[in-house]
Amino acid sequence: MENGNSSANIFGTYDDACWRWHLKRNISISPVKLALIFAGIGFISLLIGLVFFWLGASLILPFSIVEIAALLIAYVYNAIHANDYEKLILSRELVQIERKIGLKLHQAQLVRSMTRVDKTKLTNELIEIRQGKQLTYFGQFVHVNLRLSLAEQISARLLPQFN
Repeated sequence: MENGNSSANIFGTYDDACWRWHLKRNISISPVKLALIFAGIGFISLLIGLVFFWLGASLILPFSIVEIAALLIAYVYNAIHANDYEKLILSRELVQIERKIGLKLHQAQLVRSMTRVDKTKLTNELIEIRQGKQLTYFGQFVHVNLRLSLAEQISARLLPQFN
């Protein structure tokens, strides 16, 4: 979540033209720090493998290399998902939803006057935003306990008095 304050993101922000909700993945460690930790673990593993290789136990080194490859794969996966986010913008006439998960960017644009928020299906599920048969989801980066509040805020802001 942005700035680590999840309840502040529930209410959204208003700039002169529209309401905005920008939700981010809660990352507890920066990619640079994670890279340093993984590099340290990989270095120690490689050092142990080389010592055992030098002592005659040649099969330890390949396992150390496999461990380093697994750490590298885990780091790349984490780096790809470190910048995941969801953004919902309520302008005067449109509802724009943008979601970046990994390398995929999903965008949806709905007419505000015809858009509804389904608050009945929120038991451990995402917020369902629909316009007729067009359906999109929102709230992946909000704790399950806060999704109903977020859905109520979005639904209330869809009403005409919030133009």
